[in-house]
Amino acid sequence: MNRRAPVDRGPLPAKVAAIAALPPLAQVETIRQGIATQVFEQIATAIGVGKETLARKLHINPQTLRKRKSRMLSADEAEKSLRVARVFGLASEVLGSEDNARQWVNDQIPALGGRRPLELLDTDVCAQEVTNLLQCLKWGMYA
Repeated sequence: MNRRAPVDRGPLPAKVAAIAALPPLAQVETIRQGIATQVFEQIATAIGVGKETLARKLHINPQTLRKRKSRMLSADEAEKSLRVARVFGLASEVLGSEDNARQWVNDQIPALGGRRPLELLDTDVCAQEVTNLLQCLKWGMYA
């Protein structure tokens, strides 16, 4: 793992963490009702990247986010945003701190084929691989 000095960008806001921790059916309802674009910005800040960088990684058009009049994320954008928040929350738990999680999601990880976890969170399939790796680390199943 390529280690960089941690960047203190601030914690995942409690409201975002609470949404990400909801049971799956409650998350679906929240996604369908919509979440504010501000939540997307808070997630980007918490993981230590700019909102435009996060948008590109998730295949969300950054210009669309800037120009959106409703200031609400679409269901697809909200789902991707909460996926990042859930993985970041799990990484924080497994790795012991948000600073460690922030560094880990932005580092190239050999067990993920040298890819950065953040680059794999645009799809459920890849996000599940990242989650599986974190679970293995949590239970000491990966060296």
